Amino acid sequence: MKMPEQVVNLLNDKEATKVLTTVSAEGIPHSVVVGSTMAPEADLICAAEVLMQSTSKNLQVNKTVSVLAVKGMESYQVVAKVKERQTEGPLFEAAKAELEKLGLPCRGLWLFEPLEAFDQGAGANAGKKIA
Repeated sequence: MKMPEQVVNLLNDKEATKVLTTVSAEGIPHSVVVGSTMAPEADLICAAEVLMQSTSKNLQVNKTVSVLAVKGMESYQVVAKVKERQTEGPLFEAAKAELEKLGLPCRGLWLFEPLEAFDQGAGANAGKKIA
């Protein structure tokens, strides 16, 4: 699925808060803020693996995730599935270089395929499926 332009823009906004939610093998949700989350294409979401110990473990056993991007009153949730984990290649190298500027390690880059998107902003369309 290709995400709407406003969703891609918010995912790529460095000032937006992005939350990645995974689920353990036992069915327990786990949410973390992942500032490196981005959408390099309308049909791709990436998140760098910096400290993601529980998250990475969950991603190996449950491939479905939720990505929530929020800035002010604007908010979108994307349900996605794990596509792959990269430890080399252009996307990984770009993420690693950005994180090195902040003094953070990049152990891998998780790629997700968007399945559906919802408007979660504070307004009349809250909860409405948009893609």
